[in-house]
Amino acid sequence: MNVLLNRIDAARIIDIQKHQYSEALYGSDTIPALSQSLGSVAISNLGHFWLKWITLSFTTIEGAVAADTGIDYLRGQLRDGQGNKPLFNDYIPFGLFATPGRRKSLAASGSDSFQMQIIFPYEHFFEVNSSILLDVKNDATLQPNAYSVVYWGVRILV
Repeated sequence: MNVLLNRIDAARIIDIQKHQYSEALYGSDTIPALSQSLGSVAISNLGHFWLKWITLSFTTIEGAVAADTGIDYLRGQLRDGQGNKPLFNDYIPFGLFATPGRRKSLAASGSDSFQMQIIFPYEHFFEVNSSILLDVKNDATLQPNAYSVVYWGVRILV
């Protein structure tokens, strides 16, 4: 006999899922050298979004020959689009909060691989019809750098 099956209330779980579910929101951008860009992911009118984790990969390209240096040229500041409220007090290098982290270039690694980072959970409640903003600066002087981000969380229907 499986004790867990006797304690799970399937009807209650189904009712909860009618009002909330897991969701992943994706964004990406390429930032030119010595530039800044504001990436935006819309929360939409479906419902609120409770952010639980951030998955972020990025490139570290620099030099006249476009080499992968492994230096964090990208730094970002997460913002709540409702009032443009900063959620970080400054621009943080991506290597400090990015998971899985730096995306090594094909020439540097021989394959499309990642340098693994410690998991960075981050929780924030975003209201319906707002947006998740990631203000990104590229400190590389000669080359553009790119990032991809997924915001993992719970959609709470209104």
